[in-house]
Amino acid sequence: MKCLEYDLYRGVYCGLCRQLGKDYGQFSRFSLTYDCTLLAMLGLALTGDTGSQFRWQACIASPLKKKWIHTYHPMLSYAAAVDVLLTAQKIEDGVTDSSLGKKTALLSLLPASRHIAKKAAGQYPQLGEIVVQYAHSQQALEAQGCTSIDRAADPTAKALAGICRGLSQDPAVQKVLDRLGYHLGRYVYLMDALDDLEEDRTKGSYNVLLLRFPEETGEQIREYARQTINASIAQVAAAYELLDLKSYRSILNNIVYLGLQTQLRLLLQPSCPKRKELPDELTL
Repeated sequence: MKCLEYDLYRGVYCGLCRQLGKDYGQFSRFSLTYDCTLLAMLGLALTGDTGSQFRWQACIASPLKKKWIHTYHPMLSYAAAVDVLLTAQKIEDGVTDSSLGKKTALLSLLPASRHIAKKAAGQYPQLGEIVVQYAHSQQALEAQGCTSIDRAADPTAKALAGICRGLSQDPAVQKVLDRLGYHLGRYVYLMDALDDLEEDRTKGSYNVLLLRFPEETGEQIREYARQTINASIAQVAAAYELLDLKSYRSILNNIVYLGLQTQLRLLLQPSCPKRKELPDELTL
């Protein structure tokens, strides 16, 4: 990625961070993810954002050194709402599934995260409904001990499909975004399952890959995961190519055509750290 393109991407990232603080308070800025930055940039690209809202400004993380920051766009507000809603759901899930020490820490965050999520759901009711439905469906499948990989990945896939669909009001574009989001969500779910494979095996935690292949070795499971995740990457790329992006195409090309595959390739290496510990720039 060229230096200017990277600066633009970081500018959207910093703009989203600022939007989180503006919409939901400074506490919410700690939830910022590169995944939601990608969502914001895709929305900006579809609307034809020209970059006219970029400014050199100081920020809370760098008060003495100004940064290139995207100052405002409705897509930043949308992505900020997605970020806090998904973060709140992760905290809820963590309270249920985590060890005692982590659970205690998460419980202390619960009141604030619920308050923030309620505000986001009030502003974007459809997003609130998507996340609630996703959580209920995922919990039900895990409680049943679901062994079907497609069924287990379906709630996350449908949630991302609905979230991406909200990036446009054009029915034809929404149809493409629905497909892109579905397979992006499937990618995210299966990457997390692959990432947690050995940890879940040790702890006896739910992992659809382990339940689907109880007799196979870790290497055999990883090979199957590689194939099915690559299938979703191909579907993401196929849908992406149908979108009429009016800006930021070269940046998004890097993420779709290189970043997704790079993360998978690294995760499959025996010496690879946890996916959550991989540098965020690997998506670029």
